[in-house]
Amino acid sequence: MRRFLIKEENCLPTGQSEYAVLSYDEDTDEYHISIPPSVNPDDLPAIPGILARKGIREIDDRWARRFVKERVVPPDRQNIGMIMREVGMSYYSEFPLLVYTGGRCSMDDFFIEEIVE
Repeated sequence: MRRFLIKEENCLPTGQSEYAVLSYDEDTDEYHISIPPSVNPDDLPAIPGILARKGIREIDDRWARRFVKERVVPPDRQNIGMIMREVGMSYYSEFPLLVYTGGRCSMDDFFIEEIVE
């Protein structure tokens, strides 16, 4: 199981920069997101924020995977072959792309940082 903090580049005035934990089980190919009760849903990226507003703070694979897919290059991208070669991939998979880009996307200032224990 690999775990990543979901963080924001530009911290809130409160100094908060860590918002949730994204987990990925390489054996089962499943994602999970945990959002602490202290985190304001309005401070989260889109999908986790919407779910947290509904009171869902443990996000299953279905929605966590959608969050990941929003943050990586899609498989139908015109130059996906070049991108995969750069990353060292022989087949398309979201997880290596997520790790390679640090979960950054143009929609917000969030990124992921692996938790090393």
